[in-house]
Amino acid sequence: MKKLLLTSTITIAVILTLASFTGGRHTQNAMAFGNSINEKMEIFKLIMETVQQRYVEEHSAEELLEFAIDGMLAKLDPHTAYMPVDNFKRWNKNFEGFQGIGIHYIFIDEKPTITGFVNDSPARNTGLLVGDRITRIDGRATSGLSRYEISNLITNSPYAKLRVKVWRPSSEQEMDFNIRRTHLNLNSVLIKTMVSPDVGYILLDRFCSNTAFELDYALESLARKGMRGLILDLRDNGGGYLSSAVEVAGRFLPAGKLIVYTLGKHPDSYQEYRASRTSDFASLPLTILVNHGTASAAEIVAGALQDWDRALIVGETSFGKGLVQSQYRFRDGSALLVTTAKYYTPLGRLIQRNYYNRTKDEYYYDAYDEYARQPEHNKLGHKTFLTPRGRKVYGGGGITPDLWVRNTDAGLSDDLLALYLNHNEQVLEFVLNLVQKRRQIADLPIEKINRQIIIYENELQEFRRLAGSLGARFSADFFRKNRDDICFLLRREIGYLTHGPLGRFTVAMVRDHQLNSAISSLDQADDLVQYQLSHVAKEKTE
Repeated sequence: MKKLLLTSTITIAVILTLASFTGGRHTQNAMAFGNSINEKMEIFKLIMETVQQRYVEEHSAEELLEFAIDGMLAKLDPHTAYMPVDNFKRWNKNFEGFQGIGIHYIFIDEKPTITGFVNDSPARNTGLLVGDRITRIDGRATSGLSRYEISNLITNSPYAKLRVKVWRPSSEQEMDFNIRRTHLNLNSVLIKTMVSPDVGYILLDRFCSNTAFELDYALESLARKGMRGLILDLRDNGGGYLSSAVEVAGRFLPAGKLIVYTLGKHPDSYQEYRASRTSDFASLPLTILVNHGTASAAEIVAGALQDWDRALIVGETSFGKGLVQSQYRFRDGSALLVTTAKYYTPLGRLIQRNYYNRTKDEYYYDAYDEYARQPEHNKLGHKTFLTPRGRKVYGGGGITPDLWVRNTDAGLSDDLLALYLNHNEQVLEFVLNLVQKRRQIADLPIEKINRQIIIYENELQEFRRLAGSLGARFSADFFRKNRDDICFLLRREIGYLTHGPLGRFTVAMVRDHQLNSAISSLDQADDLVQYQLSHVAKEKTE
């Protein structure tokens, strides 16, 4: 199967031609030219020369060419994009991994302080702990270094093992570690757990080359714990490889079932993708959680399983990203992501929502308000389709859930969210100090942490003073209005710092209305399975 992000090498003749032009004529000479491509290219060359010579600020030819590329692509769709070398490297880490030691960190007193680890992290396996402050890397002091400089120290070390010195607040001493760097793949399955005695839960964060393998392991692990129904959480999953999406959907469908097809301008853009084998979990009652951050490959999975009456979709309308980006890499390490086709679900629903006559800001942000005001897509004029069982589903604007549930109480107020996002390091430093007073929580089994994480009044007052020092908007009135949410936020982050993503999830799930609605509606998911089984039995008798 093909990956969503196809790789090949091409030459953009326009760019190479423009880059080869020299001379010093002024733009007034352009008036003599007509409308042929060569003449337009000459006009462009003259414009660029004049800007370089006369514009009030200095810009290199390379910068101007990148501006020109961006301007051209901006007139197409919102997802066709040119990525310079550094941007492409950063973007590519999300799917192909990176070389490192596997730590998450913030800066405290200008030193990188560990807040978490990537799964199978060499740093954690060597003995580093959350809260450790890295003071030296290969003998160089880290104080005052930027994230970019620290990343270079870690990834470009000439030694087989990285020499790391840390200050450990819990023991108040410096410690030395030798950590072997390795290639780290970011995990797709962030959480796998049981949310009730017979209901499993899997949080799928992205679609990479190893996603199906991780999902298989998670499914088998939960099956051994007694799973009789599954909630697959695709909220805020921005997508990834098409091949992985097909494999994931195929884990819940009989062999041969159509999952998605693509259609574009050229005849060879038509491709069908089908389930390759029947899985042991093809009749497992399944509910899928989606929200506005669910996009692309994640929408392919949700759309296919909804079309075949295989899964109940719960949450909010998904993002609506149904454009196929083929990836073309250049010799300098940059890349072009260009839309070559569109995705359609098995029933023929277009996943992509409208992007015409909208700026990028309107496309990315305004549509959320549109969906929040109007959950039923048929009222927006979107085409209605019927599943085999006769359920109404809608095309042309993402995946509309079967059960619309908004997660209002699970979120934070705009002011508290602004505090958390804009002053994240100060907030996490405060929480790290709380963790130091609760060291025993890290040793507790996950099912016991909720009752043990208590925020005391003096700690809330300390946070009030911290918030007040970070800006006038975080006043006593802000604290009074957000008191309960602040307590929830602090408890949630203590869960994360002591038990990782599962700890944060365990604390937060009591407020997660979408998740709790999914748990309570699994009987509807089971009805879909029973319909499938009876339909198959009927076909066999006929």
